[in-house]
Parts: sequence; structure tokens; C-alpha cells
Amino acid sequence: MNKFISKIRSNLVKFILWNYRILYIPLRVYIIRRKSVIKVAFIIHSLGAWKSELLYKEMLSHPRFDPELLILAVYEEDDRENIKRYLKDKEYRFIDITNNNNIKETGKYDLIFYQKPYHFSIPDRYNFKKNPHSLFCYVNYGFHGVDDIWSRDTLLLNNCWQIYYENIAAWRGSRNVMRNRCRNGVVTGLPIMDELLISKEKLSDPWDPQTKRKKRIIWAPHHSISDKEYVDYSTFLEYCDFMVRIAYKYREEVQWAFKPHPILRNKLESVWGKEKTDLYWKKWEEMDNTQVETGKYLELFKYSDAMIHDCGSFTIEYLYTGNPVMYVIKNENITNNFNEFQQSAFDLHIKGANSQDIENFVRSIIYGEDLNKHKRQEFFNINLIPPNGRTASENIITAILGDHL
Repeated sequence: MNKFISKIRSNLVKFILWNYRILYIPLRVYIIRRKSVIKVAFIIHSLGAWKSELLYKEMLSHPRFDPELLILAVYEEDDRENIKRYLKDKEYRFIDITNNNNIKETGKYDLIFYQKPYHFSIPDRYNFKKNPHSLFCYVNYGFHGVDDIWSRDTLLLNNCWQIYYENIAAWRGSRNVMRNRCRNGVVTGLPIMDELLISKEKLSDPWDPQTKRKKRIIWAPHHSISDKEYVDYSTFLEYCDFMVRIAYKYREEVQWAFKPHPILRNKLESVWGKEKTDLYWKKWEEMDNTQVETGKYLELFKYSDAMIHDCGSFTIEYLYTGNPVMYVIKNENITNNFNEFQQSAFDLHIKGANSQDIENFVRSIIYGEDLNKHKRQEFFNINLIPPNGRTASENIITAILGDHL
């Protein structure tokens, strides 16, 4: 009997979602596109992952849109107060919805943008099933470099109205793993591309002053330190002490920014404990030639000279700087889930398999060596510029309004 009831419930959910996609979404699109002003909500629970800021700003200046920012800090390092401080400094309009039962209590939005598509990234009461009055659009928090089913074939993404992609190769990768064959995908470019293309001269320098100009290197370790992770990138535990030593060893030649993944610290506390974790962070905060960066990182990238990392998203993002970059390899299987786009970007990295490789890379930056500069420029020209001669944000607005891309 329980199996029978479960099957009926499952079929009912499928029937409801089918009607939602086939009947409700087209009807709502018809209505929304005929409104004089479209009300849009952007959910923010991490500054580092909020990659639609330029889209928000574009909508602010557009007569057809009324965008709002809704703060929902969940489990990542950026808490609500840090997010509020950033938004206040920018003079953006925002609402803290943490104590609401659902998004509808704040206002009736035509469109809602989420930061991440995973079921664990947002509490149930705020997910799209509890807010059926709105249509959902999705801007990925990074480039689409991995086409794993768990990250692409989610309930939210299959039932979004529109998902935006940086290029045709990225869209093709999702089409191969999504149940709906990515019929809701639109190749517009991503707002992060607009952000990464901003001229360095328009941004402030976030690096701490030094007594003399030193080479600036970012170390950006991933959070996947557990053996039970769904991805297995992080080399932090293997090299954390070595990186402190090398930062001190080359203190006269190199300035360092420790840029951990936003959730690495929380995970590390469960392995090391809070006291040891705090002491480690303190080392990077107090050395004369080091600093810790946990929020937005565009300016940090632009004013750097190189980066060492083991992250998926930075594999593509850092190539916008034109600077040399090293990927520290944990094992030979790390590229198994990379798609064609990500693999091409990965191939442009110097590879680090041990401490000596890392130190050799640091020395090469000090001496001004750069082996892959021409290849990185060629990759940039082909893959990292939004299509149609417009910004990605302009393309997304065009797609929402139903104009021709």
C-alpha cells in the first residue's frame, strides 16, 4: 500500500510540474512581457557568489524593470551584516527576508533570480516550489565548467523559465545531462563576464600598501577537504603549512592574498577545531606581506600578478586577467568531470604536483617569466567575450523582454 501511495504521489508531482512548464510558464511569460514594469528579486546569501550585480544595475536604469535585493544568509561565511554593509556602501535597495516564511511575504515578484541551484543552498521555505507566483531565471555563480548531473539536472534548473549560458559549448554540455534537454537555456553570456571585462583603471586597488612594489600572488584553496565531498579538488590540508613558509621566505619579493573558498573556514573548524583554525587565519592576517580576502574579488584579481588555486570556477575566471596561473593538482582524476570548455581553460594552467612545483612557479613570477601568454590570449578572444556585440546583461534583458538576440 505504501509503495502504491508513493507512486501516486510521485506521478502527481510530475503531472503538476508538467503543467507548470507547459501551461503556466507560457501564460505568465505572456502576462509579464505586457506589463509596463516587471518586478524582479535577486536572492543574495553570499557576496562571493553574487554574480548578477551588473545585471541588477542594468535593470535599475531600465524603464521596464523594478529590481530588489533580498538578503538570505544561509551557511556560507558571508553573514547578513557583511552583505548589508556592502549593499549600503553601494547605496543599493535591499530587504532582509531571513525571518519571512516565504518570499511572497516581502512582495509579489514577477521574476526571481537565485544564486545557486542546489537543494542545500537555500531553505525549503524559500525555494521555487513555495513561491509559485513567480517565474525563475538563473544566472550561474560561475562559468559552466562541469556537467555533473547533480549540479545541472536539478529540480530548479529543469523548471526555470530561462537559464543563461556564456557560450554554445556551455549550453551544449547542460543539454547532454538535463532531463529537459536544456530547452530553457539561452546563450547570452553571463554578467560575470561583464564584470571581469571591466577595465582595471575603473577599480580601486585592494592590496595592502608595502614598503616597495612586490609581485602580488593570490592563493585560493577550495573547500573540499573531506573524503566524502561530491568534488575532490582541495589541496589545502597538504599545503597549508608550506604556503605560510613560502610566504615568509619570499616576503621581500612577493605580497600574498589568502583567498579561501567562502565555506572552507566552516569546514576546517570541523576538522581542526575553531582555535586552530582561528590561529591559522591570524597568520595570514598579521604577516607584513599577507592579507585575507573573503568577499568580492574582482579588484583583487585585476591588481594581482598571478594566482595559485585548486578551484573549479577560478580555472576560467582568472584567465580574464591575462596573468599566469597555477593549478595545484590533488590527483589525476580531478579533470574527469570537466567539460570541453573547462578542460581547455585547465590546459592553459601551469600544473603543481608538489611543493617544489609551487615554489618554482613563485620564482618564475618574481623573474617575470610567462610560458602560456599567447595561448591564454587566444582562448580569451574565442571563449570569454559575450555574444551579439552587447554585454551579457543587455543580452539577458533582451531575452526576458522577448526581443531578438
